[in-house]
Amino acid sequence: MARPKKVQKVKEPVRIRQRKLANGNMSLYLDVYVKGVRKVESLGLYLVPETTPIDRQQNNHARQVAEKIKAERILALQNHGVRQWDKVKRSCITLVDFLKEYEQEKFGFSTSTLKGRRDLRLKIETYLKEANCPDIVLANVDVDFCRGFIDFLRYAKNGVRKDGSVISNGAAHHHQAVLNGALNKAVRDGILSANPLKSISAKEKYQPTESMREYLTLEEMKAAMAAPCPHEDVKRAFLFSCFTGLRLSDVRSLTWGKIVKAPDGKTLYIRIKMQKTQKLINVPLSKEAVDCLNPKENPEEPIFTLPTGTSNIERNIEKWMQNAQIDKHITYHCSRHTAATMLLTLGADIYTTSKLLGHANVNTTAIYAKIVDQKKVETVNLVDDFFSKQPQTEGNR
Repeated sequence: MARPKKVQKVKEPVRIRQRKLANGNMSLYLDVYVKGVRKVESLGLYLVPETTPIDRQQNNHARQVAEKIKAERILALQNHGVRQWDKVKRSCITLVDFLKEYEQEKFGFSTSTLKGRRDLRLKIETYLKEANCPDIVLANVDVDFCRGFIDFLRYAKNGVRKDGSVISNGAAHHHQAVLNGALNKAVRDGILSANPLKSISAKEKYQPTESMREYLTLEEMKAAMAAPCPHEDVKRAFLFSCFTGLRLSDVRSLTWGKIVKAPDGKTLYIRIKMQKTQKLINVPLSKEAVDCLNPKENPEEPIFTLPTGTSNIERNIEKWMQNAQIDKHITYHCSRHTAATMLLTLGADIYTTSKLLGHANVNTTAIYAKIVDQKKVETVNLVDDFFSKQPQTEGNR
């Protein structure tokens, strides 16, 4: 009787191996061998001597994670092949690790942009924790995951406020926008074939809400200019921003070295890279704006000496507005709103205004145009109200 043929065991392309360390622990790593090509990948996972039940639990968890990574690598090898090992590893990156990389791309991005990316990662980590899922491979992020995250944002707690209130619609929309940017990058990197967030209808997603944008009218500007302020440089800086549209962060860093003369030898310009957007802008200075500037001997010394901390500046502005008898909640950022509405009120077109303010999108400037148009309607209504109250004559009865 013929012997049964031995069944050849198929060799695994990826194996989990151990390397003993000097401290007695074992380091886990992947040994990849496909078609004569060998790759080794350290996993950053360790086995400890099992002296307690906690040690055994820790080791079991490390082995489970290693098996999960091994399965992901095998699947990625089938899609890309061993000769594209970097792409194999990249395709297995988790969403959280990808977001950590995303928030560390410091070149060309402002502090506020990077903070927004960090805040998104923290919200994603909270979402995964509540879903009892430690992490998810980025390549597996799909429409259902994105829908789940959007639903999560509807009841997500505000991590800043102690009252445990949910985040605002604006904050949720911001997280959604940052996630959209991250997924777009994943598409550019070849990790995703398409951005799943774009497959969700607008009705399901958060939409930006138009917030009330306080600003000073031309009459209120005159009143503020005539009123005393507890801190003279706060007054000068605020008015300067009203005439230029510069943000507080850019005004703080403004020096005479960033102010240049135009070819005509008369007009002064600010050449500055905005801290928020890292966009280079050229802003011509009106006579009123120049009058706000403090002369400095050192061209690299800040023009305005402002209090440290935004809250200190806001307190000075509040007292100043009280002195000017302006009954509005005016913050420093309202100076930027004032600049936009003043330019449009005085007849500047929306595209020029957008360029002067450094808006990335003209739609942002259009919000101010809508405010100005509404004021025009209110003015016309005042005329109608005035004449409607006049006694009628025989000729118009």
